[in-house]
Amino acid sequence: MTALFRTQQASENAGYFPIGPSSSAILEAVRVNELVARADLPPLTGLSQQTVHRLTEDLLEKQLLQRCEPVIQGRGKPSPRLAVNPSGAFGFGVSVDTNSVEAVWIDLVGQILSKSRIDVSPNDPEAVIAAAYETATSQRKALNIDPVRVAGCGVSTQGFRITRENLFTTPLPLNKWTGFAIEKRVSEVFGCPAHAENNATLGAIAELWSGAGKTYPTFAYLSFNHGFGGGLVIEGKPFYGFNKNAAELTTSFPAEERADRPALQYLITELRENGVDVPSIDVLKSNFDPQWPGVRDWVQRVTPALNRIVGNIYAILDPAAIVYGGEAPPALREMLINATSIGEPDRFGRNIPGPVLIQSQIPAEPSAVGAGIQAIRRQVLNQA
Repeated sequence: MTALFRTQQASENAGYFPIGPSSSAILEAVRVNELVARADLPPLTGLSQQTVHRLTEDLLEKQLLQRCEPVIQGRGKPSPRLAVNPSGAFGFGVSVDTNSVEAVWIDLVGQILSKSRIDVSPNDPEAVIAAAYETATSQRKALNIDPVRVAGCGVSTQGFRITRENLFTTPLPLNKWTGFAIEKRVSEVFGCPAHAENNATLGAIAELWSGAGKTYPTFAYLSFNHGFGGGLVIEGKPFYGFNKNAAELTTSFPAEERADRPALQYLITELRENGVDVPSIDVLKSNFDPQWPGVRDWVQRVTPALNRIVGNIYAILDPAAIVYGGEAPPALREMLINATSIGEPDRFGRNIPGPVLIQSQIPAEPSAVGAGIQAIRRQVLNQA
């Protein structure tokens, strides 16, 4: 195999990224606001006008920013407006789910350039990595992406970290990924930096850039997959926790109660017991019917556990929003939102302000999108 970008090109892209903290603050401010007059950047970044001018010129030279039509402010010289250059950097994201492997290419503003399903067994790490590499290479060529602009590869997996390193304990359908050195092996095959992260956290990162984060700087993300997990974004930044297992929601349930949490594996069992042939989450997503026998019973059964989790998030984090995402089909997410109740009135009968409950706004596999974005965040913006 040939590296995703050659060693010489990899060394060349060091001239483009990563960028320093002040440059990162500028690029992030422009990304969040989409179109910014350079004169408005000092209050947004805390940097002096002179520093902003010098660093924006550098970012323009590196093609991470682009000039737009200037805006006239008062009698002085019109201040140039800046936007992020979508072609300034690219990330490849792979999501390893219990019954499928999804891949996307993402540009510097978080747009999905391509998305595809990789025909490979999810529970075969070496086969997944090899097939993902082939997909990444062919799509990069089809999209005419300059290898020098490839930030790296992000990989989404399900499960929790067993140490503070990026080694995961994965669910049984993905048991061969447990303890597997994902970042090391992907980096060896792809020839570029690799970053592995929990799927729910990556779903939250996708929302941060391209969904709820545009409106709500602090939010929680609920990921309904084979299991049930979560991600947190606080004041515009992902929160990982000390052991990088923040919002590992299943750990809050005693073993005897875990079958009553809103994990899709148990919905599939319920459907089969009611005579509905749903062999996988993939089929559940593509064919879901709210009228299937067993759906409403399952929603009713998991509602107490869901309310407990949402109530705890509400009480501890006080987020602006809670996003319902993961692999659950949209109609099922809507049923879960409608079943959720938040808090109790105070002693005066007043409702304490709480978060809005919304569906994920990511059109493709959210964890794959988040994985591609994470590669850009880590390698270009030098962000945690």
